[in-house]
Amino acid sequence: MVEDGKKSKILIVDDTPENIQVLMGTLKDQYAIVAAINGEKALKMAQSEPPPDLILLDIMMPGMDGFEVCSRLKADPETRDIPVIFLSALDDTANKVKGFVTGAVDYISKPFQPEEVHVRVNTHLTMNHLKRDLAEKNEELQAYSEHLEERVRERTAELATLNRVYERFVPREFIHLLQKKSILEIHLGDQVSQKMTVMFADIRGWTTLLEKMTPTEAFSFINAYLRRVGPVIKDCNGFIDQYYGDGVMALFPGAPDDAVKAAVGMQRAVAEYNRERARDGFDPIGIGVGLHLADLMLGIIGSEDRMQGAVVADAVNLAARIEGLNKMYGSYVSLSDETFLAMKEPNRYGHRFIDKVRVKGREDAVTVYEVFEGDPEGIAGLKEQTKPGFESGLQLYYGRKFSEASVHFNQVLEKSPKDLAARIYLKRCANYMVNGVPPDWTGVETLLEK
Repeated sequence: MVEDGKKSKILIVDDTPENIQVLMGTLKDQYAIVAAINGEKALKMAQSEPPPDLILLDIMMPGMDGFEVCSRLKADPETRDIPVIFLSALDDTANKVKGFVTGAVDYISKPFQPEEVHVRVNTHLTMNHLKRDLAEKNEELQAYSEHLEERVRERTAELATLNRVYERFVPREFIHLLQKKSILEIHLGDQVSQKMTVMFADIRGWTTLLEKMTPTEAFSFINAYLRRVGPVIKDCNGFIDQYYGDGVMALFPGAPDDAVKAAVGMQRAVAEYNRERARDGFDPIGIGVGLHLADLMLGIIGSEDRMQGAVVADAVNLAARIEGLNKMYGSYVSLSDETFLAMKEPNRYGHRFIDKVRVKGREDAVTVYEVFEGDPEGIAGLKEQTKPGFESGLQLYYGRKFSEASVHFNQVLEKSPKDLAARIYLKRCANYMVNGVPPDWTGVETLLEK
């Protein structure tokens, strides 16, 4: 057998020179032949370079017989894969079984038949050659498989990283609300309807602040602020859906209590930030927060080459309007009655009724409450202290007893001169006492401001 342009190498092991000569004469034209006359020499020659491709091994030899030679060949990692064909005049089954147990692949009986020798030798050389080829292919396949697994791991890690990057722009919670596992499953037009609390928050006097800053200072400031309030929203089971310069729109899929807790926590985070700003010589900042609970439509809008998540609902505008009322009433956290009445623990935070108003762009009146738990130090205490008098004044006001109501609002202002809500009601009482009450008056005020 010729392999890769070279004849296969065969080692003949026999203590009878005549047997070696017969086999050499039979095989020399097709194979490269080497011979050993005993077991010790055979073991040494089996480890030569290049090693034999097949060994013809006599069983009955003095000293070390063929069985022992075969056993030692198979015990050595360097020679155990060389096929061994036993040569023997023995024809009993027990010796054949013993030979196969020690590792032989075949038997050739003496006296030798040239055709049989050629067939058996060629068959086992071919089988061994195919076995080696298969082993090499398996190694190549294993290497390729390992490489492929590594590429899969790298690609998986790359996709995971890419998904995390995308989640910085489309919140993971938004994706989950759309019942998708990752942003890769998002398609234009995906949408879902769900009742949630919308939070709208922005910084007081942002335009004035911006005028005093360079672009670098402005971005540094806004990011410092957002780094403080963002985690508060997340810790309260909400997520930020949009940034509007200094404005933040967040969504809370759970109970409205989460949104109220976040709003109070944001006020406290800003108070801590103001202490840092004071140490650095900067003026304090304030934020207003508006909350409204409603049915929302969340979905993916845009075009095939540019899309984004969006909330389609009047609730967003109303939350922004409610936030804007903070400036008028001197409050920091305001919420609609839908939000307040749906809270599981409405009395957990200091609060009070503020007003019934009709805001721009909305026909229905909105009842607004204030949560003053997170107001700046001192203000929350005054509101809690004057709450009974303020509520008594409200009861009289809506009962059209404006003179009596004025007394209570004046008493509130004596203790808390900066209470803008009490001052607004005092002015309204004075107006109605002087000009009278319109026939269709319901206590709902129409406000054209934001």
